[in-house]
Formats: sequence, structure tokens, C-alpha cells
Amino acid sequence: MSQNVDMISHTIGAILAGGSSSRMGASKSQLVVAGSPFLDRVHETMCEVFTEVIVCGGVAVPPDGVLIPDDIPGEGPVGGLLSAMRIASGRPVFVTAVDMPMLTTDIILSLAEPFAMGMTVRIAQVNGEDQPLVGVYGPGVEELVRERFEAGKRSVLGVLDDLDDIGRVEIDSDALFNVNTKADYDVLIKRYGG
Repeated sequence: MSQNVDMISHTIGAILAGGSSSRMGASKSQLVVAGSPFLDRVHETMCEVFTEVIVCGGVAVPPDGVLIPDDIPGEGPVGGLLSAMRIASGRPVFVTAVDMPMLTTDIILSLAEPFAMGMTVRIAQVNGEDQPLVGVYGPGVEELVRERFEAGKRSVLGVLDDLDDIGRVEIDSDALFNVNTKADYDVLIKRYGG
């Protein structure tokens, strides 16, 4: 852990792990970097910050982890976000994808700790580009996400287009390195080891 933190209980941590990994060709949750599977790394980091952490979708779960099946499987990150919001029961949700294994407690805290209950969304940015799968979604956005989902709109970035009050925090690109392909994984392994 990067720093000594008080555990956050007003926000639930959610790891989106239900993707098909079609570009990778294998489950990303069990890929290994620096000696640990992606899912275990992300889960351990989230558990250092939040009193409650869930894994949305997928089939693997770390020791002491809580697996929440997607309410509607196969519908991408928006489906996982909706499942997490249902479990959160009116609390904000800090969401991240399993394919960002270098996520740190400092990054989580920079997004979650200043998140006020009245805020709608606070997300990471890398080089000025929104990273909607690393951030906090307040309970006030659940209805919009659900309406868009029911209308067949599955883009998390599209949700952001419909909001005016989005907090953004610029984050170092290495810390949010996203592994989508074998080439991405090779770059990660060269930097941090397998």
C-alpha cells in the first residue's frame, strides 16, 4: 500500500471482470504480472481502500472475494456497472476494469476520497482522454445508465456525454496501462515482469 489510509465505507469498490477478452484470446483476470494474476492484484489494491469490494462478472474470484454475476451477462461494462450499482444500494461505486493491473491506492484515493455524496461522476483521464472504467459513479447516475442500457446504448463514454457535472483527475498513463491484446500484455511484462 502506498500510504496509510482510513478504509472507505461510504463507497463500494467494483472490479469489472466479465468481459469476453476476445482481443486477448484468453481470460484477462488470470494473466500474471509481477508474480500475481491481474484479478488478485486489482482486488488486493481495492481492499486496501474500501471496506466492501465486489467482482462483477467472470468466473474467477480471489480468496475472500465476492463474485456478483452480471445481471445481464454479455452486455459489456455497462452491464457490470448496473450490477454493481444494484449491490451498492444507493452508495457511490468506484469501478475499475480487471485489465488495469497496475492500479494503485493513490489513484483510487485521488478519485474516491474527495468524492462528495452529491457528485455524479468522478473519473480518471490519461493525456486528456476520459477513462470511464476508472472512477466513481454516484447513485444519481444509476437511472440514466439503466435508461441508456434499456434503449440499447452500451457505451460508458455515452453515459458521460449525457452528464454535465463530471469531475476529472489526470492520471499517469503507466499506472492505468490497459491490457487488451497480446501485444499490450507483452509490453506490460517487459516493464514489470511475469
